[in-house]
Amino acid sequence: MVSNGSNVRLIVCSLLAVTILFSAEPDDLLSTLKKGSFDAQLEKNSADSGQLEYSWINPITLSYDYSHSNQFDRTQINRSLSIRVDQPIFKSGGIWYAIKYAKASRSVGELGIEVQRKAAIKQAVSTLYNIKKSELQVAKQKLLIANDKIDIERKKEQYLSGDLDGSFLDQAILKKNQDSIALFSLEESMVQLRESFKNLSDADPDKIEPPHFTLIEKSTFLKNNIELALAKEQIVQKDYFNTMTWTRYMPTLSLQGSLVKPYKNGSIYLSGFPNATKSYYTYGFRISMPIDVTSYHTIESTRADYLRAKIELQDKRVEAENLYKASLERLKVIDKKIKLAKEDEKLYASLVKSTKEKVEAGEMTLFDLHTMENSMSIRKIDIKVYEIEKQLVLLDLYEKIYDGSI
Repeated sequence: MVSNGSNVRLIVCSLLAVTILFSAEPDDLLSTLKKGSFDAQLEKNSADSGQLEYSWINPITLSYDYSHSNQFDRTQINRSLSIRVDQPIFKSGGIWYAIKYAKASRSVGELGIEVQRKAAIKQAVSTLYNIKKSELQVAKQKLLIANDKIDIERKKEQYLSGDLDGSFLDQAILKKNQDSIALFSLEESMVQLRESFKNLSDADPDKIEPPHFTLIEKSTFLKNNIELALAKEQIVQKDYFNTMTWTRYMPTLSLQGSLVKPYKNGSIYLSGFPNATKSYYTYGFRISMPIDVTSYHTIESTRADYLRAKIELQDKRVEAENLYKASLERLKVIDKKIKLAKEDEKLYASLVKSTKEKVEAGEMTLFDLHTMENSMSIRKIDIKVYEIEKQLVLLDLYEKIYDGSI
């Protein structure tokens, strides 16, 4: 019994020791595949926004025409090469706002990808912290089981000597079994956490320490809040799109031009007719304005979307402020738990010292000493668990901030 208790305490001491093989940065925890996926999304977003930025430029049409005829019992072959352009150069400001809209869309896309990336990082860090937390909880559960076994031995001796009713021994055995089942559940949960971490990261959870977070000022949190930055950029994007929408129903000036090179090959050409094989060109302009009965509703729809984006920004700000406030309250509660656990640890330390003296004097048994030592170790583990819970709260704040470099 004494040997078993010593082994458990040895495991606990190894868990509580500060041995950092590698301190991970949050970004380093994502697997290579995850990082590659986000890089690919950024490339696609850049390509899509580039396509959108130049979408107002119409393609130049290059065509080659060929016809074969045997009219009048004569073979006639006509060929021509032509280049045609039909390009809007003025759309009542629509071209300018289309370019602005494309650039705003690029920023919205990049921020949206960053939101996804920070969520993935949070999931990886959270899983790593929960692995560490589970390891501590397993060690704590083993200490509880060790105390259960000591209690069973005590009650067994008292029962056999006739000093204790058998129901008390039965209850002690039942508690040990319940704590053992809880241990099995914790070990199963830890296996699942490790599996989840492998899907998120290439790192070995046994060789790295989770990143350490500190509380930031509220003003800094709001200033660098990525969801607020995304909401602001969406307002800009929707404002440009709103303006671009109503310019679609305004006058448009387009330049038109073509260059044609005909070729003669076995065709009938009569005297007095112009040379049909000479190159020629045409150019001109067109002013157009669509008359669409749905234009008013289309413009109103985009304007409403813009106004909704402004309301959503205010809503996001309220959510950010509430998250920060709630995080502070949660941290205060955890600090209270840590304070209580430290007081208990100090109390158990004094009890361990007193119990050792009484064991040496023959007034108490080793069972009493091991129970006090295990209880003190349990409170030490509780402090470590609470510290991890604080980091998980701070992780919720970390997920929402970025450096503003996008």
